[in-house]
Amino acid sequence: MDELIPTTKRLIDLVKSSPNIDSSIISSYTNVIGKYGGLEDSIGLFKLFIEAPSDYNRILLLQPIMKHGDLQLAQEIYDCCVYQKDLREGMPCEVLHVLGYLGYKKCTETLVSLITSDNWHIAKAASLGLLHLPCNDYESQIKSILDCSFGKSLFKEFVPALSFKISSSSTVSRLFEWGDKSASTDCNSGIILGIALFGSDHKYIIKNILWNQNWEAHGRGTGTCIWSYIAMQHVELTFRELIQDIKILQNEVISKTDLRYRLDVLSELLDCKLTFNDQPVRFTLTNKESIVDIYRDLFDWSNEDKDDSIIGIISNALEQEVELLNKYYHLREKLEMKIEHSIEVDHLMGYSDKL
Repeated sequence: MDELIPTTKRLIDLVKSSPNIDSSIISSYTNVIGKYGGLEDSIGLFKLFIEAPSDYNRILLLQPIMKHGDLQLAQEIYDCCVYQKDLREGMPCEVLHVLGYLGYKKCTETLVSLITSDNWHIAKAASLGLLHLPCNDYESQIKSILDCSFGKSLFKEFVPALSFKISSSSTVSRLFEWGDKSASTDCNSGIILGIALFGSDHKYIIKNILWNQNWEAHGRGTGTCIWSYIAMQHVELTFRELIQDIKILQNEVISKTDLRYRLDVLSELLDCKLTFNDQPVRFTLTNKESIVDIYRDLFDWSNEDKDDSIIGIISNALEQEVELLNKYYHLREKLEMKIEHSIEVDHLMGYSDKL
């Protein structure tokens, strides 16, 4: 335990002494451990997790465990949590995602058998885990499941994300048509992720999806927004490009409905940038745009005589949209807080370098 970072030690003490603490506080700790911890922290947190694995606060510990664990820890997790190709009683399904993320190949058959589970959470965790494992021996099985799903409104939501493991990029057009024409907007996260995983050559398709109202890609209720944000990053679609699209669009003859929709999508994706710290697919790219650059792209005026910022566009083109305007004012405040925090961290890091 001597090699645990101080934040991990404090979290362990907190969980043991305050079992009913709000989960948002636990998440704040795990986010920091995810950034600055290491293998020893992962081992220490797993010992804490396995004491009460069905407790929601302990399930949150799986994020840094997943981030910093290794194959030896994965073996221990498998032995403790899985028996005869199924989760042991009381074990959370998130464990399946962790095992795949850590590259534990011995669980591949188990995960394949669970991607069609009637339990949505189990099927999702198994599919996400499989994204990290070689599936050569199971291609025909996965392909059969996927082929049976194509064109349906409701299906095992994250199975389409496995497309890049078993097929070529020619599948992208078929995935897009499925999501655009028939898939329920409550069930399209895996399609969006699947298209993105074929790489940056399909950036224009992901941008089309974001701006296309058929997809409702910014939906919070179903969690689609998170996967849209992950997809956007992986194909290297930047916020600058999205913001410029909106600024160009407002000068064209378009409906106010389209403009408002795009502004809604942008605000939700920016909120993900500010609040979402996980990387559920280990090999996906992450957005490196600085908060300062995004802030300036959003709120700077090109000249002192005209407010052509996002705030100005809303005020001028959508003058009745008070709710949307307030959303961007609130977003500006959150960005300013994030900028100040970043400056403070840089200052403290610079100070520590001199010690």
